[in-house]
Amino acid sequence: MLIPPLPLLNFFVAVVMFSIGLRVTGGQLIGILQNRALFVRVLVANCLFIPALGFLLVHIFPLKPDASIGILLLAAIPGTPIALQFNRKATTRLAFAAAMTFILSVVSLAIAPLMIEVMPQIVERSQRPILRLFTDIALYIGLPLWAGRWTARRAPKLAPRFVTVLEIIASIAFLTLMFETRIVRQEALNAIKGGGAILAMGILLLASMTIGWFIGGPDPDSRRVVATTTGMRSVIVVLYVARSCFPGTNVFMAPIAYLTMMVPTNLVFITIYSFWRKRHPATADIEAAA
Repeated sequence: MLIPPLPLLNFFVAVVMFSIGLRVTGGQLIGILQNRALFVRVLVANCLFIPALGFLLVHIFPLKPDASIGILLLAAIPGTPIALQFNRKATTRLAFAAAMTFILSVVSLAIAPLMIEVMPQIVERSQRPILRLFTDIALYIGLPLWAGRWTARRAPKLAPRFVTVLEIIASIAFLTLMFETRIVRQEALNAIKGGGAILAMGILLLASMTIGWFIGGPDPDSRRVVATTTGMRSVIVVLYVARSCFPGTNVFMAPIAYLTMMVPTNLVFITIYSFWRKRHPATADIEAAA
């Protein structure tokens, strides 16, 4: 690989969050948090329903032990900045998308150590994944968002000009990330398959997105954001946990394989949704006002 994937991902997340900070206000971000009913639904779905679905899947399919552990971790740990690649296009819900990404990433801080404790197959215990996740949230999500808001306040006329450039940079970074990881993602699919592992992850992905869509409220754009954010489990955190707690196994292949599936699936979903939104703008606006 010419560029290490993890620094490239961190760069992509920071650029997107800075761009969002340029376009949303602090009042918008705080206002999103005041919609308690929606956030309760999101938390219940991500912390109870989807983990329960993962538990059911690993008992239905005759999976290899490594695949079972990987799917359980994916189902249990929500939130991934990769969702920003798709949600940053939801211009009317940018603040909502940023808040969702931040909150679910913080939630994963609490869930990840719990999963580490209850896993009976733990080989070695380490707090490194949690500490690293905390640092990543602060450096690549919180700080760039604040920096974007600070820049927008200091230079309100220049801020809009930065957005287009940052959008181009973010897109190039994400496409490069997908290109640089193409070989390892294919290897992950080959390593994890067997016993219905790919099918189980596909069901987890589609069911999570469906749950997210139905709990997203009457506004179609909010539903789109929740569906994408809920379906995209925290592959980075799961990868950290797998590497640190399950060395010498193929558990780390599960999040890589899931990444390979969730990116094209969400690309298709966003494309179909955008086409529908253009064809039925009046219907969408009526639903949003309901």
